[in-house]
Amino acid sequence: MATRIMEALIFAVLILYSIFSCPTLAISTGLPHETKEIPKRHDYKLTFKKPYYYNNTVPFFDTFGKTLLAPDFIRLAPDVPDHSGSIWSQLTNPHKEWEVEMSFRISGNYYLGGRGITFWYTKERAKEGPVYGSSDKWTGLAIMFETADHKKNREHPFIMAHLNDGNTVYNELANPQERMLAGCYRLFRNTPSPVFARISYFNNTLKLEVDANDDGTVYHPCFEVNVTLPTGYYFGVSALAEGDTPDDHDVLSFTTYELNPAKKRDRPLRPHEAEKSSKVSADTYEIPEDVKKRIEDIQKVVSKPEETKDREDTRSVDFIKGMQIQILESLDQLHERLNVINGIQGDYYYSGSSKTEIHLSAISKKLEKVINNVASLETRISRMSAGGSVSNDYSIRELKEDLQRMVRKIESLDARIATQRYNQDFTRKRESDQSHANST
Repeated sequence: MATRIMEALIFAVLILYSIFSCPTLAISTGLPHETKEIPKRHDYKLTFKKPYYYNNTVPFFDTFGKTLLAPDFIRLAPDVPDHSGSIWSQLTNPHKEWEVEMSFRISGNYYLGGRGITFWYTKERAKEGPVYGSSDKWTGLAIMFETADHKKNREHPFIMAHLNDGNTVYNELANPQERMLAGCYRLFRNTPSPVFARISYFNNTLKLEVDANDDGTVYHPCFEVNVTLPTGYYFGVSALAEGDTPDDHDVLSFTTYELNPAKKRDRPLRPHEAEKSSKVSADTYEIPEDVKKRIEDIQKVVSKPEETKDREDTRSVDFIKGMQIQILESLDQLHERLNVINGIQGDYYYSGSSKTEIHLSAISKKLEKVINNVASLETRISRMSAGGSVSNDYSIRELKEDLQRMVRKIESLDARIATQRYNQDFTRKRESDQSHANST
């Protein structure tokens, strides 16, 4: 009997040993990993959000290039070819570990995008250049949200992180993906809601998470890579619209947090402070009248009463005026290009008819994009006028007059292109007749 009991015990021990000694199989559920919440503190001097600006400036930030300030977004680059803009912090980042949450929108009417938006953390700031509207050979980190696919050999849109020590010429890289620090494929163009990106640097690890559908509530990992980043660099966001498929590039918010901030030490209360604290309770304490009044004033500001509506309307008018100025500049540039074709080079272009046609086709395509922009502005102005959203009738009248100026310039440009094509066809026919006559 004792022998049987001993055998049963040995068998049970062997079964338990085989269970606990086998390797465990981890099954991924596809859900986000639960991580311990890292303490963080908001840094308002490295942050911007709606309504963005005061006295036509963004506090603690500077804008450059073609950037336009609107009540609901900051347009870094409009859907006009070869337009770019950027916004940079005035102060450097003092935090050893940090997190940035930014939201943006890239939208356009074409299947392919036209370059994209870049998050910068660099030694120098605000240098305009060819890399998404900023300078090449930078020192620091760039995270590029690229929508273009010039090589037509990879998935797009694509996110790439690049480190540069100030020596690499990014624009000369044949395939930037081969030199990237990390990256991932995400659908962040023409999304129904703003795209949120969370960039964190903690414990010498750079991490990017993206939420393209849920307004910054459900983030999905893009990459996580070991890297060393110093303090004392500038934060920035830039964008570039290029080629035949330019997009609107808007940044909506940029919020910076210090991770693992030093804990504040509570100062010991003085004797009279401790006595007052023990006597006063939440039930017996009454808010002084002057403090009540200040609270009421703040509540009025936060609730955005009707009195602030006119100011927001003025911002909308200013934004449309800025877009009109850029469109007029584009039309002037197209007129200048026609002058080059028609006047400066003279008969050279007539003899090179195929080259002339290439130039005219390029101008026609850009003119078509400008016409689409004008139509969009016309719709916006009509909506404002019909809805009575702008109290100043003079502003509406002025916008409509500027719109008519654009229409006249477009009609003039269209007529010049038609004349140029007629001259080209006439010259081609004359050359053909002469060639036929010589051959006979």
